[in-house]
Amino acid sequence: MRTEIQALRAVAVLAVVGYHLWPNRLPGGFVGVDVFFVVSGFLITDHLLREVATRNRVHLPTFWARRARRLLPASFVTIAATAAAVYLWVPENRWPQFGRELLASAFYVENWELSRQAVDYLAQSNVVSPSQHFWSLGVEEQFYLVWPVLIGAATLLAVRLRRRPDVVVAAALLLVFAASLAHSVDLTPSDPGRAYFSTLTRAWEFAAGGLLAWLGRRVALERVGGAGLRSAVSWGGFAAIGVSLLVIDGSTPFPGYAAGLPVLGTVAVILAGAPSSRLSPAPLMDRRPVQLLGDVSYGVYLWHWPLIVLLPYVTGADLGTTDKLGILLGSVLLGWLSKTLVEDRFRSPGPPTGGWTGPSRTFATVGAASAVLVVSCLALVTWTPAALPDAREVAATPCLGAKALLDPGCDGRIDDALVTEAAAFATDLAPADISACETSANSRTYRRCSFGSTDPAALGVALVGDSHATRIADAVRTTAESESWRLSTFLVSGCPMLAREWVGSTWGADATYSEICRTTAVRALDEVAADPTIDVVVVTNRTRLYLSEDPDLWPLTAAQVADVLTRLQQAGKAVVVLRDTPEMRGVPVEGGVGAVDCLLQTDDATDCSVPRAEIAFDDPLRTAGEMTGSPVVDLDDLVCDDARCFTQIGGIVVYTDDNHLTTTFARTAQPTIAARLTAAVEALGKDPS
Repeated sequence: MRTEIQALRAVAVLAVVGYHLWPNRLPGGFVGVDVFFVVSGFLITDHLLREVATRNRVHLPTFWARRARRLLPASFVTIAATAAAVYLWVPENRWPQFGRELLASAFYVENWELSRQAVDYLAQSNVVSPSQHFWSLGVEEQFYLVWPVLIGAATLLAVRLRRRPDVVVAAALLLVFAASLAHSVDLTPSDPGRAYFSTLTRAWEFAAGGLLAWLGRRVALERVGGAGLRSAVSWGGFAAIGVSLLVIDGSTPFPGYAAGLPVLGTVAVILAGAPSSRLSPAPLMDRRPVQLLGDVSYGVYLWHWPLIVLLPYVTGADLGTTDKLGILLGSVLLGWLSKTLVEDRFRSPGPPTGGWTGPSRTFATVGAASAVLVVSCLALVTWTPAALPDAREVAATPCLGAKALLDPGCDGRIDDALVTEAAAFATDLAPADISACETSANSRTYRRCSFGSTDPAALGVALVGDSHATRIADAVRTTAESESWRLSTFLVSGCPMLAREWVGSTWGADATYSEICRTTAVRALDEVAADPTIDVVVVTNRTRLYLSEDPDLWPLTAAQVADVLTRLQQAGKAVVVLRDTPEMRGVPVEGGVGAVDCLLQTDDATDCSVPRAEIAFDDPLRTAGEMTGSPVVDLDDLVCDDARCFTQIGGIVVYTDDNHLTTTFARTAQPTIAARLTAAVEALGKDPS
């Protein structure tokens, strides 16, 4: 094995592991993945070109079987061990998410699963999974599937056109490089989440290594220039990688142009090889620890992330310095064990693989192992929580949920034992017919739904908001049915439906998303304003999400919201402001997000409460309501007493995460919500009946 390749692998895996353990000290460590991509592109293309040169074709089954024996045994062992650890130590409410991602990792499509989550607002409640790092392995595996087909097809085309295969292959590599780089540069600013995980935006990095391999087949790279020049090139390559580790960070649009720095650095190191001059980095690259780390880098990468994610679940505490050093050493040890006990034994034609090294038997073995993994992961994915109280039981039971806090006769019942297991409330979402009315801002549209009375003469009420409005929509619908209102809902998750104008990148989102959100909100608000059957507009939103202390971001302001409310009033609508419930950002959680995770980690529910003073903020929605004379309905007392705000009240968990109400809790608050809404409507001079 070439020493510079092993050295690059050692640098890459140290960068990634260092970034995951100490992100503030190595902010660009994630570019180690890009180093791996270029190295893989170089090695695989070089191998395929050698086969083309000797056989004038690529034997796909043999190539894929060799890759499977090299990579899959170690990854399957890691996934199986991770699944077992999830069963043992991770709370059940996280099983479905972790199971889905483990399945995606087993089939090497984790990058597409994370790409989907990056544009899914509801996935914001997800936590980092112990298999999340498989996204890069998925990109690599997809490269291994497509690359030999590309080179093989280019070779066949060359034969048919009676052209030199190496020339046609080079043209194909250049085409992939140019198209992928252009796509990466174009997509990164507008959709950074999808760009980061997409195979299509990363293909140019493999192609860069592939073009270098093609060049190496035509020119003896080790003879280009003197040893002194190649030493300078090698040092320059390592310097470029080192600079990228320090100057690139999470705020850098990536991959795009920024990925060029580590890619060029890696190309430079491979191009220079291991020069023999006095000032060459070759002696450092050739040191045993460097070569050993490069040799076990695959196993280190496989094991380090599950250790980082799962250890807090085991210990119930954040990772300390000692924990991180232990993970670093443990990852190297597990990487070495993976290399010696798994990778080497399955890669070679001897025991334990024996006669299983042929393509057909390799694929059969992979299929059987995959089936075992699927069964193991499906048990996580299909976990079903205990039953929740139905709507009639909620309405009939005194001192349940919010009623325990609101009813003076229920004093001392705030911390009643849960009516069912805490994990069940993680999936306590809006009813199906309400959820079907909610769209995502990424869908570029909204959906109007109608509930309650069908009498044209009945009071027409519109509920306008985001996913927080969706969680109380069932309570509002019950109110509409009892008051004989005609209710229309306009629910768009991940979007403040309370502003018509803003500039550029808003609330930390990219400019494209912000514009999609703005135009969707404007169209919905225009429909509400123009509809003569709508008399009252109830507005609510997760406004805290859209505030920012960063001067480079454009926050949601009271003036923007007041402009929307004024326009609705000028269109003849009465407006009621329904303030959002508090967010429990201060809840202490190890490895999770919010109420359910916290309650599963403690026997004392008060551990998961926060001081009421900590949840206070300058709410632009409330201020806008006061500016426009709109009644403001406050809901803080549904979840807070004078001193603290709670995640468990009257036997019910309040939030599915740290900000979305459980539907059951919202139902327990329905009588209070109904009374306050009807009072606000009456105050506006509207007949609620």
